[in-house]
Amino acid sequence: MNMKVAIIGSGFIAHVHAATIKALGQELVVIISRKEVNAAAFAKKWHIPYYGTSINLAIEKSDCIHLCTPPLAHYEQAKTIIAAGKHLICEKPLTIDAKKAKELYELAKDKQVIAAVNFNVRYHEACQRAKDLIAQKAFGAIRLIHGSYLQEFHANSDYYSWRYQLSEGGKMRATTEIGSHWIDLVRYWTGLEITAVAANFANFQPNRFLTKDGMIHVEQKEGSQAVTIDSEDAATVLLKFSNGAIGNLILSEVSHGKMNQLRLEVTGSKQSIWWNNETPYQLFHGEKNKGVHTTTNPFSGGFNETFKELFQAVYAAIESPTGKPNYPTFKDGAMNAAVCEAIYQSAKNDSVWVRAS
Repeated sequence: MNMKVAIIGSGFIAHVHAATIKALGQELVVIISRKEVNAAAFAKKWHIPYYGTSINLAIEKSDCIHLCTPPLAHYEQAKTIIAAGKHLICEKPLTIDAKKAKELYELAKDKQVIAAVNFNVRYHEACQRAKDLIAQKAFGAIRLIHGSYLQEFHANSDYYSWRYQLSEGGKMRATTEIGSHWIDLVRYWTGLEITAVAANFANFQPNRFLTKDGMIHVEQKEGSQAVTIDSEDAATVLLKFSNGAIGNLILSEVSHGKMNQLRLEVTGSKQSIWWNNETPYQLFHGEKNKGVHTTTNPFSGGFNETFKELFQAVYAAIESPTGKPNYPTFKDGAMNAAVCEAIYQSAKNDSVWVRAS
């Protein structure tokens, strides 16, 4: 199917979407950005015929819209797109607000549109193998789940992007920016839901200084202005799962030397499986008295390939909307938002246990 596709948003991730759309042979016809100059530059780079600042142009000219804007823009934009009967792929998180995420899911279901969230990590081939192995009887009952997602990107000094601003990134940062991927992956691997959380947030340096070059620093520099960062640099989370399993999660955007390290381990009553996306082609599988079995598939795709796999699944569903979705849906996005919101509520209330529902 040759589909007409639009992108809303012109930041880094929008360029990844554009490259993938082109690689899949789809017709990228519209780019929308808040500033027309940015839309024009994006259109020139990717040879897109239409550009502008109005979401209505994307709705008018396309069959499917890729939403690549900051999280707080997602609700109104996605609502408008769905109401117009257009299919969409939304960047994660779906929303910061769990009620709004559920509303979008219900609206998409009512309008019978294909609505996906870009949880691309689940499309690593090793993750799909892990899901299959965990589902086998030989793995046993799931008892313990733990892992982390560590990055260095927000260690000082850093560019003062939308991620730091409440008006665009929202009240959370590490939890929604990277934690949402881990939450989706554990749901995908195990089929379990996170039912309750007890969390702790750390904002190590809320008072920082913005310089003319757009960088934020912890020490004042000549001509800099004070800014307050309200969202978390790191989080620790205790987890309860729907089958009675327990677990924990560490999130950090200030861990030096960690470019993008997601780790997940699931322990069953008979076996354990673990994976690290810094070595994405390897999956580790352990069993008592039998050592560790390492499976390597050097021919499986990397980061860019995960986008292709997800987009292909969505485009195929648009062409033939039957059967169980094999892509992360808005229902997944809504469940994810509920967990993230529960983490926030717990962290802001002295780590009390909060139901995630």
